Amino acid sequence: MTDRRIDTTRPSPARMYDYMLGGKNHFAVDVEAAQRVLEVAPESRLLTVVNRQFLERATRYAAGLGIRQFLDIGSGLPTQQNVHQVAQAELPNARTVYVDNDPSVLALAEALIVNDPDTGYVEGDLMTPLEIVDHPTTQRLIDFSQPVAVVLLAVLHFVPPGNDPYGIVRDLMEQVPSGSLLVLSHATTDRINPEVWKRIQENNKNLAVPLNFRPGDDIAKFFDGLDLVAPGFTFIEQWAPGETLPLDTTHPLKLRCGVAMKP
Repeated sequence: MTDRRIDTTRPSPARMYDYMLGGKNHFAVDVEAAQRVLEVAPESRLLTVVNRQFLERATRYAAGLGIRQFLDIGSGLPTQQNVHQVAQAELPNARTVYVDNDPSVLALAEALIVNDPDTGYVEGDLMTPLEIVDHPTTQRLIDFSQPVAVVLLAVLHFVPPGNDPYGIVRDLMEQVPSGSLLVLSHATTDRINPEVWKRIQENNKNLAVPLNFRPGDDIAKFFDGLDLVAPGFTFIEQWAPGETLPLDTTHPLKLRCGVAMKP
């Protein structure tokens, strides 16, 4: 029996993302919606996979530094090889708080992390970052006197300029101590195929939450005041700790990314 808190009549971005990643926590309505997206931008499926690979590398890097606290905002469903699994493989008892603003995802997310006292899920909105920090689950699991990895993966491009996305990131990083990390990826207009860009702009008119693609120079500003970790600010498929992986020049849709430490 489906949990009554889960709305199976309307597509959920988190469950659509799960479908594109090959997960199992989605419904027919999510598959139909994801297929419509793929008709407009078939590149999206590969991009979700590459984005997840970056997340795994960055999480493993953070855990390798001894950071054992992760705040993943805009996480969607904590599906396969997500932050808590990767972090705990490196550091047993690493603690993770997932945050998403989709209430229909809450029941599924809770089921996926049941019996894990070191992992929690918060229904919260990136637009109100201090409410996320003050949430009882966040306060129970995260010790803000110790370094935290703040994960903002492919979520800031849902924040329009009028909602001060840079201020949101500043507010979050002000809550964490020196030695904390910002792990960030963002859709970019850099190196985007003109035809793909035209299709995205046309489809944006039909989205409840339009995408705000930004040039790399604007995305790099999210790291102001922080120390970028080598290889620095890159395209997402290039980032690996201490090295720059090859750039895929054939891919028509790009994400920029970086990992930076609070001094």
